[in-house]
Amino acid sequence: MSIEMPDDDLPREPDPPARATDVDKQDPATPDSIPEPEASEVESARLLANQARPELGAAGFSDQRIDELASEFIARDIGEGLEEFLRWAQAEGQLPQGSGEIL
Repeated sequence: MSIEMPDDDLPREPDPPARATDVDKQDPATPDSIPEPEASEVESARLLANQARPELGAAGFSDQRIDELASEFIARDIGEGLEEFLRWAQAEGQLPQGSGEIL
């Protein structure tokens, strides 16, 4: 769920975790700009993707899509831990938003 701010027409999380707003990670992304983890977050995203790969791979997710989702999950500070990531990744789906091709 997201809300729109009066000064723009881009969605934002209605109640982002404090850690997300502390480092200003709630800036909306344009469709051409998928958030990338900062240098310090790259290893966390890689480890999370590797932990989730068996379950998401069995559900039909490609390795590339799992890596993309893990990077976004970490870069946007969406949650913490494998279980939260797995739930979020399943909700996001196998295809990137706005894409008509199967990965």
